[in-house]
Amino acid sequence: MAQKSGIATRSKRRALIAVAALATLVYLGGALVVDSARIVAAIQQLAWLGCGLVLALSAANYAVRFERWRAFLTRLGHELPFRRHLLYYLSGFAFTVSPAKAGEAVRSLYLRGYGVTYSQSIAALFVERLQDLLAMVLLASLIMSDRPAYRPLVLGVLILVLALVWGATIKGLPGLLDRLAARLQRARLVSLLAALASLLRSSRALLHPRLLILGTAAGVVSWGAEGLGFYVICQALHVQLPLLSALGIYALAVLAGSAAFFLPAGLGGMELVMTTLLVAQGAPLRVAVVATLLCRIATLWFAVLIGMTAALSVEMGPQRALLEPVP
Repeated sequence: MAQKSGIATRSKRRALIAVAALATLVYLGGALVVDSARIVAAIQQLAWLGCGLVLALSAANYAVRFERWRAFLTRLGHELPFRRHLLYYLSGFAFTVSPAKAGEAVRSLYLRGYGVTYSQSIAALFVERLQDLLAMVLLASLIMSDRPAYRPLVLGVLILVLALVWGATIKGLPGLLDRLAARLQRARLVSLLAALASLLRSSRALLHPRLLILGTAAGVVSWGAEGLGFYVICQALHVQLPLLSALGIYALAVLAGSAAFFLPAGLGGMELVMTTLLVAQGAPLRVAVVATLLCRIATLWFAVLIGMTAALSVEMGPQRALLEPVP
């Protein structure tokens, strides 16, 4: 029975990978429909060196974030083989095109074979998101003085993140949830509260001040690398944009996409804000649209492609058996 369940789960994951591949093709096809001639011309202007640099900067983003992720799991007491762990981490990118990027939690299914509980891997994903948002707020502040209309968005994200960090670090909250669960009789509710308490304990361990500072700094470096790639694209298209402004625009666009959490990977919201800000900087509309599309292809869809490759490598290989029961 368990074997049939495992086969069904694997089939569902492969179906999701196929959906991600279809979404990638649809987006790229849509981008070409918008202005194929200008996109091809822009790629030619970037040339091999420029295209390689932009993609390398995106790859640097993934590398830095993976090292931070490894530090999280080490803090929680888990050491995995490097190559296998890297494949698990990258495979989550295949499911980035899901609302709030929730699909990236597929890593939990892979990591459980190495004894990483669901509460621990979800806590790592939760803390990763918080630190990335803090990093984006810092990067977005580079352009805030020129774009007061976006201050409520940045301030709202900052307040939300600080509130979540505060809530996750309340020392007595997990114990309170455990005591509440002990008084209840509904099994599902008891299990839910127990899992939440476990998640909060793991999150609290990862939100130690030193880890929070280092993790946020890693976020600034990693997302700043993609912002630098956006700057390279703008320079190739002759959009006169200072580096700090490019970093700020990229971060603001990402925050806007994150605010529209119900949209897959912030699709639409990020494109709209990035294009609007480029036009406000003096770029012609059609050039701004092309720059935005190239940026998304080199960041989001490049990540999805890498994620699909990693996920297929994992799915086609031997599956590790579960080492221990997990909540």
